[in-house]
Amino acid sequence: MFRGRKNRPSFGVEYAPQENGFTLVELLVTIVVLGIVIASLGGLYYLMQITEVQSQHYDMAVRAARTEIEDLRNNGYNSLTPGATINFTSSLPSALPRDKSGSVAISQPLSDLRRVDVTITYTDYGKHQTVELSSDIGIIGLGQGQG
Repeated sequence: MFRGRKNRPSFGVEYAPQENGFTLVELLVTIVVLGIVIASLGGLYYLMQITEVQSQHYDMAVRAARTEIEDLRNNGYNSLTPGATINFTSSLPSALPRDKSGSVAISQPLSDLRRVDVTITYTDYGKHQTVELSSDIGIIGLGQGQG
């Protein structure tokens, strides 16, 4: 009556061999862990998107500052008055975020040299950003002064 099985009567009923597989608890733990990993990857993706947009805004501001410097350089040395401040907010790209402003301060460090300090400010995702570029513009331009 007890053939090969210890302490288990058969009574004519055959027991199925134990199946290999995962229990319900193991599956639930796996699902929870995968959910946490996927949620953290989603947050990382969101931060990467924000960083990309902030980088584009910074690039636009730098390009706008360089454009303003080149415009002032093209206008010539005599058009720059030391001590003057030029507001070029209306020339800034419309794609820059709100609260944007652009200004140029003109100084004269040497008698034949004018310095232009360009400052662009804007608010990006609640954080105040500032781009500052400077350039020196001399009295002698390209091709001048050659005798």
